[in-house]
Amino acid sequence: MFRISQFMQEIAVPTPLGPVRRPPGPVVIWNLVRRCNLTCKHCYSISADKDFPGELSTSEVFAVMDQLKAFRVPALILSGGEPLAPASGLHLSPGL
Repeated sequence: MFRISQFMQEIAVPTPLGPVRRPPGPVVIWNLVRRCNLTCKHCYSISADKDFPGELSTSEVFAVMDQLKAFRVPALILSGGEPLAPASGLHLSPGL
């Protein structure tokens, strides 16, 4: 809720800025695969429980992950589809 009294107080006496943070790189959210065995109503992904052409192999995924590491990405969020489901064809657990 907007409170005019708090707004006016902030203008009169601004909250000091915190320390400057310099993160090493961007956070990456990677929609790794389209295959998904779920049909969540809230999901934005156009997924289905089938293979889709043109998806990366496990070795290609690890090559991209190595590049992200070299770029100093502080966090990688795997999304999709369902990237950790065995049916996705990816075998990521050994490299994570």
